[in-house]
Amino acid sequence: MKTQKKSKKPSCLDILNCVADINHSDVEVYQIVKKDKNCDVEYVAEKLNKERSTIYRSLQRLSKSGLCIKKTKTLTKGGYYHIYSCNELSHVKKQMGSCIDEWYNYMKERLNGK
Repeated sequence: MKTQKKSKKPSCLDILNCVADINHSDVEVYQIVKKDKNCDVEYVAEKLNKERSTIYRSLQRLSKSGLCIKKTKTLTKGGYYHIYSCNELSHVKKQMGSCIDEWYNYMKERLNGK
């Protein structure tokens, strides 16, 4: 069996895309939240000149992957909104490492016919 060698080393974005299903738009959102801290959907949408629904979907993916943290804030007149911040880099690295290890072990088992 012939294997192909990739011509480039994977970037952080490549790894995030593979492990956490993060796309380029999500990374743009992540960079705004990381830089400006404690952002809401409207703030990020304005900064990136994108629709709120697009930003909301990116923030959902980032929260689900553990890159961002979503906190609910209650309004005094009723209702609520969400504030997003980034998880500590050490936490994200540990979580991504665990995902990669889990995937690697699964692939080894599949190769060995288990």
